[in-house]
Amino acid sequence: MRKTAHVFGAVSLNRARSTFQFARVFNGTTFHQFLRLLVQRYAGRKVFLIIDNAPCHRLDEAGQAWLRANRHAIELYRLPAYSPEFMPMEGVWKATRKTATHNRFFVTTDQRDVTLRRTFTKSQQRPSLIAAHVERFQ
Repeated sequence: MRKTAHVFGAVSLNRARSTFQFARVFNGTTFHQFLRLLVQRYAGRKVFLIIDNAPCHRLDEAGQAWLRANRHAIELYRLPAYSPEFMPMEGVWKATRKTATHNRFFVTTDQRDVTLRRTFTKSQQRPSLIAAHVERFQ
């Protein structure tokens, strides 16, 4: 099975705390939903989110209006093109693939997603598992 898993993710640089959300597709609407989740999860603390230039990170008018209205709670920073080495989440994705899906065959996407969710939950319960991937950004 070679179907892609669509997962948004963010990692806090001070404690390697992570947030993940599966999406049916990657687009501005599902990204907006993820931003809302981050604001809710980190209520009372401003979120500074580093993003790349993927098309799914383009918000529609409603998403842009929401972002302006919530600038006290969240701020987005776009990376220059072709610079994944500046993205703290890239190391976490690499570790997740290595731990959960590399050289493994899943008969169904549900089996793969259960394995991914288990891996994400484990990293949320034990932030030390991903800490090494984000400490260089601190």
